[in-house]
Amino acid sequence: MKDLTKVLGVKYPIIGGPMAWTSMADLVSEISNAGALGVLGVGFAPTDVVEQQIKATQAKTTNPFAINVTISDFAEENLQRITEIACKYQLKFIYADNFSGLNQELTQKWFETWHQAGIKVIAKVSTAKEAIVADQAGAEVIVAKGREGGGHMTQVGTLALIPEVVDVVKQAAVVASGGIADGRGYAAARILGATGIEMGTIFLAAAEDGIHENVKQAVINANAEDLVMTGYSTQAPCWQISNQLSAEILKVERELPQAVAAKQVAELAGGSLKIASEQGDVAVKGAVMPGQIVSLVKEEKKVQTIITEIYQTGTTILQQAAKIANHNE
Repeated sequence: MKDLTKVLGVKYPIIGGPMAWTSMADLVSEISNAGALGVLGVGFAPTDVVEQQIKATQAKTTNPFAINVTISDFAEENLQRITEIACKYQLKFIYADNFSGLNQELTQKWFETWHQAGIKVIAKVSTAKEAIVADQAGAEVIVAKGREGGGHMTQVGTLALIPEVVDVVKQAAVVASGGIADGRGYAAARILGATGIEMGTIFLAAAEDGIHENVKQAVINANAEDLVMTGYSTQAPCWQISNQLSAEILKVERELPQAVAAKQVAELAGGSLKIASEQGDVAVKGAVMPGQIVSLVKEEKKVQTIITEIYQTGTTILQQAAKIANHNE
């Protein structure tokens, strides 16, 4: 298995997961400057927004960063658009999000396209089957995201998913994602066989993330039991902090047939992340979507502090675990 820091050219084996309307230039550049890899979460944004965010990030850091795009049969036009933009700005990494499984032919096609352009591929998966497809298609990094993670929800928990993925991946560096926000999570991921971690939720409370203060406070004040699952009817459910919007969505999904509910949910949820992050409406129309690890995010911290504390604490835990193992022998 590849070494994540060498593949990414970073100091710490840590990736900042792409979050819509949060993983923008301010946060992404700070993550990269801190020695990890930032990922712009702008894969479906208009071209002018995507290019503006890339240029702003490049102005703030000389370190590598990635841009995300969803790999899907229904989004090939967008895949082509983002690929052209990535080539135009000579980006080193594309982060291939995936919400509906990986098709072998489609995955191979786009991974080859990116490799021919000199771009390395980071692929997100939620099952071992998807990991095999991504690995065979040549992904340099595979991010295995468990059910605990924020944003779109997966089926298998991180503790079960990571060793399963590690066992089937032959080439790529495996990264653990979902339910990680401190050194204990980092250490656990490494013990499970991952070469590094991805985090998102903890950066919702980062000092430099540029989102509305109300979102940060909502995350800091929330516990895991405050999260509800919305969007099940759309087949792309998410964790969301309970509020008026989530109550309306859940009512629709309870009372209407799935196809009808899915359409209404899409209308209700449309733009809700942007409403929260830019306008600060976290109670009525906005959505805040941390993962279950939100219970551990209890204060605002600088990005550099978050990354170095987690890595150093996690490394110390691993060293202590090694001593315990040697002592028992």
